[in-house]
Amino acid sequence: MLAQYVSQGVEELDAEKITPLLRLKYNDSLADAVADLGSPELIRQVFVGFQQYLYEVIGSA
Repeated sequence: MLAQYVSQGVEELDAEKITPLLRLKYNDSLADAVADLGSPELIRQVFVGFQQYLYEVIGSA
């Protein structure tokens, strides 16, 4: 299943989708997201950074 994501769904974790995802999660309140998760820069760094671990699983399987 993860291999299918890697080949077809990688765009779903595109950094441009952070804002719409946060708006969904936090009922259109980015201020609440920042209060919970930290600065916008930190949110982006974590969002983009964790993806490397998805691909490590594929490589070691």
